[in-house]
Amino acid sequence: MDTHATTSGDDVLQALRHWCEQPRCSADWLAIEQSRIDAFAAATGDRYWLHTDPQRAGREGPFGGTIAHGFLLLSLTVGDDVAEITRLPGIVHVLNYGLDKVRFLAPVACGARIRVHSRLDSLTEKRPGQWLLRQIKTIEVQGQAGPALMAEQLTLLMLARTSQDSGER
Repeated sequence: MDTHATTSGDDVLQALRHWCEQPRCSADWLAIEQSRIDAFAAATGDRYWLHTDPQRAGREGPFGGTIAHGFLLLSLTVGDDVAEITRLPGIVHVLNYGLDKVRFLAPVACGARIRVHSRLDSLTEKRPGQWLLRQIKTIEVQGQAGPALMAEQLTLLMLARTSQDSGER
């Protein structure tokens, strides 16, 4: 059964607002391993030794070893929410809309464990059937005071058209 076709616009918005109002945190801590850092470096071409050369970073770097790329950490703020939002009835597309006020506040050492916190900042209708979700994303590092990253993440949510939307009676 296609839940998108049987869900009213009001039901979709009610479920979406309820989901958005819940502060969320990653269920599990995620270890930032060198293999993840190296894969990110290979995908982006950013092979700066402070990220990819553990021996040199240990000898010459200011952090005692390699650190995660800031943009690697930023990319980790997306996954859980997309999976959850797409499970809501009536949501047909979840699109990255951009970022505001991204701040890399502290380095994350290779081997550190992180988790992502998400908090609703706003939910605004852009046009019928399209809503802009603004969330404050924070990366917490286990055992470290203060966050490593904070960003305002923007997501465009596209809702299924209902019979009310299309004028059907």
